[in-house]
Formats: sequence, C-alpha cells, structure tokens
Amino acid sequence: MLFLLLLCFDGPGIKCQEDGESLPRNEVLGEPTVSCAADAIYVKLRTKSTFLGHVDVKYTPDKSCFQSLVTNNQIEILIPHEECMVPRRRSLHPTGVILEVSLSVSFHPEFTTSDDRIFNMQCFHQKKSNGTSSSLAIGSPQPPPSDTKGPSCSYEVLSNPGGQPAGRLALGQEVYHSWQCQNVYESCIMIDSCELVGGEETHEVIDSSGCSKHESIMPQLEYHNRTHVGASVKVFGVSHTSIVYFACQIRLHPQLPTGECPKPKCDLMRKKRDDSTSQFPSIDVRSQNLEISQLINATMSSLDSSSSNPTIQNSCPDIHVESAPAEEEEEASESKLIEEERICADFRSVLIISILLTMALILITTTIVVLIVRRQKYEIASMS
Repeated sequence: MLFLLLLCFDGPGIKCQEDGESLPRNEVLGEPTVSCAADAIYVKLRTKSTFLGHVDVKYTPDKSCFQSLVTNNQIEILIPHEECMVPRRRSLHPTGVILEVSLSVSFHPEFTTSDDRIFNMQCFHQKKSNGTSSSLAIGSPQPPPSDTKGPSCSYEVLSNPGGQPAGRLALGQEVYHSWQCQNVYESCIMIDSCELVGGEETHEVIDSSGCSKHESIMPQLEYHNRTHVGASVKVFGVSHTSIVYFACQIRLHPQLPTGECPKPKCDLMRKKRDDSTSQFPSIDVRSQNLEISQLINATMSSLDSSSSNPTIQNSCPDIHVESAPAEEEEEASESKLIEEERICADFRSVLIISILLTMALILITTTIVVLIVRRQKYEIASMS
C-alpha cells in the first residue's frame, strides 16, 4: 500500500492550504472608495488577485442587512443605514450627523485569519445652513472639518488608563472609561445621561444629574480636571447581544467664581435631582463598539483551598454546606467537614434502611404469591 504525503511550507508570497495546493497571498490594493448617500454607505475596493473570501459588516445585529457583489478582484458593498442600524452621533461644530461603520474583509472563504483587514469608515452629513431646513446634505467619507473655535470631545473605553481603545472584552475584565474635551476654554465638562446600547434596547447607567444608577457595576465618575473625566469599570453587558456601546452627553459648565469646576452631588440622601444643568450646552458622544464575551471567569479559590487538604474519596453524593464568615475560615472548614461526614453517614443509613425495606417487601410479596398459587392447586386437586 502506497501513501502520498504532500507538505507545504509558507514562503514569501505563498499561502498553504489543507489540500497541499498553494495560492498567491491576496491583499487589498490601496484604500477603499467610500460614497456616502442619504440612506446608505457604498464601499468599493480592489484586491491583488481574484477574491475568494467573504466580507462582513461588523457589529450589526442582522448579518444579512447589506448587499455585496464580487467580480474577480473587485468588491462592492451597499450598507443601508436603517437595516444595518448604522451607529450615528451628533456633531455641534459643525452641525450635522456622523455615521460610523466597520467592514471586515476575510480572504479565506470559511475562516478568519491574520491576513484579514478591517476598515473603519465615517460619513459626515452636514446640516444645510439655509435657515429653516433641517434636511441633510449628501455626506462625505472624510471626518467632519475641524473647527478650532468649537469644542471637540471624545469618549473611549480603554484597556487601562492611558492605554489603547478596547475592542473584544470578557465579562469582569477591568477597563477604563475616558471622556475628554478640547477647545472648551474656561468651561468645565460634566458627564450625564449615559446609556448602554445593545441591539434595539437601551439601559440608563448614569442619570441626568451625572450620578450612577447602578454603583455595583458603574461606579461614580472621577473628575480629574475640567477637561478630563474617567472611571475604572469592570466589563458588563446585556444578555441578548454581545455587541454594545455607550452613549453619553457632555455638558459644558462655566467655572465657579472660585475658579473651581462644579461636580455632580451624588450623595445617597439627596431627595431631588438637580436639573438646573440642562440649561448649559451639551455634546453627544458615544464610545467605540465593544464585543463582549459571555464567558465568566470563575474564581478557583475554593478549589485551591481544598487542594491543600487531603482528599477523601467515598461514594457519598456531592453535598454543599453553607460556609461560615471569612474571619472563622479555619473553624468553618473543620465544621464543614464534620457536617459533611455526618450528613454522609445519615445518607448511608437511610440508603441501607431503604434497601432492607425494599428486600423485605419483595420477600413478603413473593411469599403471598406462592401461598396463593399453592391454594389454587390444592382446590383444583380437591375438585378432581
């Protein structure tokens, strides 16, 4: 019997496949061409060789909301705003709406690999300055023009203070929420009305007074200076989707006569919200899209503590006994072991008694049946 083994090694310009064949490594040529229509985003890009992979609009709840057309080495994608729920945020200077979309280009037809490219694109739809009209002009793929006279604010979820923007996270992982503004002059920033957006649902986490509604998951914000606010937060999400983002308002307050900045009063005894801040101008900001894993990292402390003690193997079922407070951990562990042994002994006793009763019941039933059969045989013999 003859076996043929084909080996392929990755080399310059060569990509190995499972069947031993090799193909030139594909790539995107240049930057995508982006056209911003009133109701959709049109993207066109070219690849070095014939495209055999697949494209995907990331962070959209409906993976079939967009249309794609592949012709040899040219890819065209049409992304409708409404169907794909393209995230949008408001811009004050200049006035308009910014739409953001992320496009993933995978060169393998089935898998995602290190050769994939992700393009983050923005379309800016500027409001027409004709007085009363509120319609939007056709957008531009470039970011909105900078205005040195107006404030510029951002909201990012970072892997750590001063770190890189986070993307894919796990529940319970600690990240840093950062709000920053520039060109605010003598004003101070205050964060309020923050919502966690997941799919079509929104969940308020910071109220209109700038105070956390759920301190167990979103702590009160830290005001470092008049242009920077932050908070260390353990990652949380919603159950029905893994793609979420945060949307907030940054309100510009004038400095106090003392030169200090006003801060939210989030004491537990407050009886009424302070809505006087609504008179100050605000800027809508949103974080980047976050992909949150639903896997929770379970702590292994209980396993580590039990591994230091000798293990006793028996046939007793798994029994959980409520532990004592932490300050009596050693005494609690001993009492827990005694309690488990007692419960295990009681279980064995109940099990043995149950088996004996079952055997006695079977024996009695068998005796009764034998007596009935013998009586029937005796009556038949007497009649004959």
